[in-house]
Amino acid sequence: FFFFFFQLFFFFQFFFICSFNCCFCCSDQVFVRVYKMKRQNSSSTKKAMPRPSDEQIKELEDLFKGVQDHICFFLEKATGQRFEETEWSYDKGSGGGRTRVWEVNRREYTDAEQWQLTQQSHPLPFFEKGACNLSIIEGSDLPDSAAEHLKIPKGKPYKAMGVSLIFHPSNPWVPTTHANVRFFFCEGKWWFGGGVDVTPYYPQLDQSIEFHKQLQQFCGEHNMDYFKMKEKCDDYFYLRHRKEERGIGGVFFDHLHGEGFEHARDFTIAMGKKFTDLYAPFLVNATRPFTQQQREFQLYRRGRYVEFNLLFDRGTKFGIMSDGRAESILCSLPSTVHWQSGYTPPQGSNEAYLYDHFLQPQEYVNLTEEEIETMAPPKGYLTPLTSTVRTEPSHTGVEGVLHACCGCHGGTKGGCNSPVCALLHVAVVAVAAYAVFNYFKRK
Repeated sequence: FFFFFFQLFFFFQFFFICSFNCCFCCSDQVFVRVYKMKRQNSSSTKKAMPRPSDEQIKELEDLFKGVQDHICFFLEKATGQRFEETEWSYDKGSGGGRTRVWEVNRREYTDAEQWQLTQQSHPLPFFEKGACNLSIIEGSDLPDSAAEHLKIPKGKPYKAMGVSLIFHPSNPWVPTTHANVRFFFCEGKWWFGGGVDVTPYYPQLDQSIEFHKQLQQFCGEHNMDYFKMKEKCDDYFYLRHRKEERGIGGVFFDHLHGEGFEHARDFTIAMGKKFTDLYAPFLVNATRPFTQQQREFQLYRRGRYVEFNLLFDRGTKFGIMSDGRAESILCSLPSTVHWQSGYTPPQGSNEAYLYDHFLQPQEYVNLTEEEIETMAPPKGYLTPLTSTVRTEPSHTGVEGVLHACCGCHGGTKGGCNSPVCALLHVAVVAVAAYAVFNYFKRK
């Protein structure tokens, strides 16, 4: 009886294993077929991507102009520093662009101390160098090197447009930032690209986390994969020869079709306008005083920006290869930069904090409390915020004030629209009047 059931057990076990293997092999074959069909369908879908109409492309030009205006007017109001605009034409085809530059006019400086833009320089320019550029160009024959780089047929007509910006603040506590949004069209093929990232010198973890959380929420609202775009950003801005990231990253996308032209267009334009919300929280850092040592470290780290832009940046390469305007292409480079051979920040220093935690990819939106505690800065890392920091226009313009008391940016001529500031100003005047009254009363 026992022997009978023992054989029966082995029979059913053998039958089950054979059936399972058979089902697995069949399902595996079905999976491979389905996967191949999906790849064929996806590739045919990409080929069948409809061409945008001439009206849609013309409308896109106006949308990119709107992105540039939105960013430039925000930064003017926030910092009180005016830009200088230069319009240019594309020599190798039609179109052109608007180059808007914020820059310290060094011809007006004769004192060496002011040239160095130390903390004692008054008034301190908010941006030592910055630019927000619009380009809309069209040509009949893209250079072979550019065509090969973009993987498109040689000698074909093309159209490219976009907005690109980069800002190098004077204060080391304010990170350098970069963003761009663009569109390319050639031989019926089109795509969007762009991204945004920040490069701090003295990073603040809470601001880094908030920056990435804003990006995650924004991508989710447009049905885009934040984590995929963040990974592309980390890969793109990695300096291989230094084995480090350029900054804390952000998002990056290229050859984007989305769910169609309208979807990709709306996401790209919204990304351009989102820049102001993303960068605004960092502006208040300009109210932190800094030392000459921190200024020197800022200039040293700016060298990484120069290295990336000249060695790896696709926009720089495309602009040069397509015979674009050199002044517009290279205005992204900082005015002042230092290189120092074999520099390593002292262990445990404020400068080492950047190297220890922010120059390798981090999942900022998923950091645990334990990880956040591990990434705490050295003791006494943050200098206290001052009440205001004044800014000077590049050449002409108005003076503005960035207010730390209420978080507003003061508008122009030092004005503030916040009720909090209004009450504070009234209170200060009242106290001063009361003091003067008591003084004369005693007399």
